[in-house]
Amino acid sequence: MPAKKASKTRTPAKAKAPTKSKKAPLPDAGKSSAAPSTSAGRIMVRMYRVGFGDCFLLTLQTADGPRYILVDCGVHSKGNIKADGTSMLGKAVEHIGQVTKRLNIVIATHPHQDHISGFGSFAEQFGKFAIDEVWMPWTENPDDKRAKALRDKRNALVSRLQAHFAALGAAEDSGPAAAVANMAGNAPAFAALHSGFGVGAKVRYFEAGDTVTEPAGIKDLKVSILGPPTDQSFLSKMDPPADDHYMRLSGGDQGDGGEVKPFAQDQWAFQKANPGLGWPELPEEYKQALISRANSPAEDLAFALDQCVNNCSIVALFAYQGKNLLFPGDAQYGNWKAWVESESASLLGNVSFYKVAHHGSVNATPKEALEKMPDAKFAAMMSTQSQPWPSIPAPGLLTALDRKTGKQWVRSDAIDIAGAPSAPKGTSVPSVFQQGQFWFDYVLD
Repeated sequence: MPAKKASKTRTPAKAKAPTKSKKAPLPDAGKSSAAPSTSAGRIMVRMYRVGFGDCFLLTLQTADGPRYILVDCGVHSKGNIKADGTSMLGKAVEHIGQVTKRLNIVIATHPHQDHISGFGSFAEQFGKFAIDEVWMPWTENPDDKRAKALRDKRNALVSRLQAHFAALGAAEDSGPAAAVANMAGNAPAFAALHSGFGVGAKVRYFEAGDTVTEPAGIKDLKVSILGPPTDQSFLSKMDPPADDHYMRLSGGDQGDGGEVKPFAQDQWAFQKANPGLGWPELPEEYKQALISRANSPAEDLAFALDQCVNNCSIVALFAYQGKNLLFPGDAQYGNWKAWVESESASLLGNVSFYKVAHHGSVNATPKEALEKMPDAKFAAMMSTQSQPWPSIPAPGLLTALDRKTGKQWVRSDAIDIAGAPSAPKGTSVPSVFQQGQFWFDYVLD
């Protein structure tokens, strides 16, 4: 278990008292908006159907009443979906406001549109909640010099890549352009988050190894932060080795050598190093790395940058009343690798619930990690859809989830929204999940 460390905190200079608003109730298909029971110790995980993005509401029943944790609130601009002309993410925020007027913890796992855009788009609505704490990864701490250097490089590269794709006339929903778009336009979300939404919320920044006991006064809750690492060598590791993720197609589908590639073309093919180049003062591994980067096209760079940002995800393990819930954001191989081979990996054997990382992509949820989870003793939820990336979710991972969970997992696009991408026909919803109008609930007693 990681040694306990104090997280970085930053309280906004100006705090305004939260205001209250009256909102008309949404229909909920006969399902209760709140947790189905007030018995202490009960946990409910609610996954909203927002498109290609994440929005999860945890309800922890305590002896003093329910406590609420919101994990992410965002949607990709190219994977946004609407109903009756209204963004489903907006409907989710409105519905959360009907469930509770107080969010004890708001977590923004990492700086991608599909996880944080709602905090900016609906900042006014969030300013009407009472919010106790806001959590972000250490890479977003404005007072951390390492983090500032990473952000400056990231932002400069995003701007250059945007200009490059614009000059090429690349379609906005093409793979590389969509990856860059996911990193852009997040200033309003960060303004709201860093300010504590203007309601006096304590802003905290976390890194791997931090532990928090009874955050926001939630009795008996312990949170272990397994990522992001601070070692840049881990942050830069994007894809797992071929034998450490689920690459085989299922159901007899055809593929190139049985491999599921995340995009239509091989985005990771680099030219071989030019043997005529020589930098005798540099170690050989450095030379090869520099040559590869120099020969890498902008498309490769876009995906590499996108995955580095994913590796900055907060990986949070919530322990409450004997249940362990793993929320890894969009963590990819570098983030997982930083802890999955350490003593922290033993925690995987006791997981009761798993929020599937990165929408079920081929380059998240390493095989090594999933295989450590207990057979047929945990449930999983996957917020996903096939737009803007048709290769997500990866068929091999779905097959593995069937086996490891005993088919106790659900995907958000199993909820039909007119005009939105849907799960394949015949996709079943296990009875352990309760379906509302545009969400799924899972209850742990």
